[in-house]
Amino acid sequence: MSVGLERTPRLHLGCDQCDAGGWIGTRAGGMDAWCEACQRPAWIPPDASAAALPPCPSCGAPLSVGSLRSEELYGEIQHLAAVVEAWRGNPVPLGALLPDRPRFITDLTPPGARADDDPATAAALAALAAGAFADARARLEGVLRGARGAVRSWRALAVAYERLGEPGFAEWAWTQVLEREEQPVARLARGVLRARRGEFMGARADLERAGTDFEARWNRAALTVFEAVAMTPGLPEAATLERARAEAGEIPPYWSNPSVGRLLWTLLIERSSARAGRGAPSCPDERVLRAAEHALEHDTFWDRALVAHGYAALGLAADAARTGAALALELARTLAGEPCLGGPAARPIAEAAGAALEAVRAGDPVKAVAALDPLMRREDLRRYRMPCGHCGRGTIGVDQAGEEPGD
Repeated sequence: MSVGLERTPRLHLGCDQCDAGGWIGTRAGGMDAWCEACQRPAWIPPDASAAALPPCPSCGAPLSVGSLRSEELYGEIQHLAAVVEAWRGNPVPLGALLPDRPRFITDLTPPGARADDDPATAAALAALAAGAFADARARLEGVLRGARGAVRSWRALAVAYERLGEPGFAEWAWTQVLEREEQPVARLARGVLRARRGEFMGARADLERAGTDFEARWNRAALTVFEAVAMTPGLPEAATLERARAEAGEIPPYWSNPSVGRLLWTLLIERSSARAGRGAPSCPDERVLRAAEHALEHDTFWDRALVAHGYAALGLAADAARTGAALALELARTLAGEPCLGGPAARPIAEAAGAALEAVRAGDPVKAVAALDPLMRREDLRRYRMPCGHCGRGTIGVDQAGEEPGD
């Protein structure tokens, strides 16, 4: 295309009860689009600007060209409901959504087979590669009794032990590797195992020799944060955290990525929870956690949800309400303004979203949960489809990907 419209895949939208529908995506001479409000197809000419797509010629709503906003609707409702629950002191729904980010990253890639491997070694390595870890362990232990210490076999055995959840044996096997040959991957793996059991000095010695790949750099940064939280009763010094960030390098805000701020927050919440379990007063921890909010590198939903969840999990009601209510208001505004709620067929959904927004604005999380509950139970939204405004009986959504027949 001659202007800034990016090429997008072609998707067909259709109703499961009538013939309503159309294509979206790039084709010769322009782009097919779809209005999610009035549920009509539209055409975007090749001279359109990617920065300012024309509105729907029928109702004036924004057009969708590469994907449907309605496919995000159930996730938005789910996120909002979980945040509102955290606001009212229930951390469980939001905790179920938060990712389990890695604290230390290892490399358990099994060593590959070689053409000159003896049959027993080849069979053991094949079992390991196939995920038959118990079988691989038994075979490798037999191989090593006869082979008297082949490095690749020790490495394979270490991987098998780790995959079977036997960290003590895995650390011993990685040590056998290092006694025979210096390997950054073995330093990385043993350093991680030592760090996980709190043996920071040995972990540091290994990780310093684990190379310069991201995994090694992140593990050194993570170890710095772990040590600082363990050694400092309050918030670790800013210089320590900056040193950790410099070691890790720039990390994009993608939801599952680890970061120094995300790790720090998680460790501080765990430390506060342990102190609360021992009956320690919560006031010092409240001050530390408020300061730690500013150590988060990103301002994404996932970072703000992490904070609201932490306060709710600790029973710090005022801070859970402060952070949860602010995030809920932004989510509720976005939900209520979705173009796919602008048509008559979506009116019940729009009314419920509007009621949730008004409840959030009024500071009433109980009413907000009540407004969202029927939306959470709608089967059409759970299947990423919307009520069809043409027949009133079916639901409309993506039903085919690829080129239109005859293209």
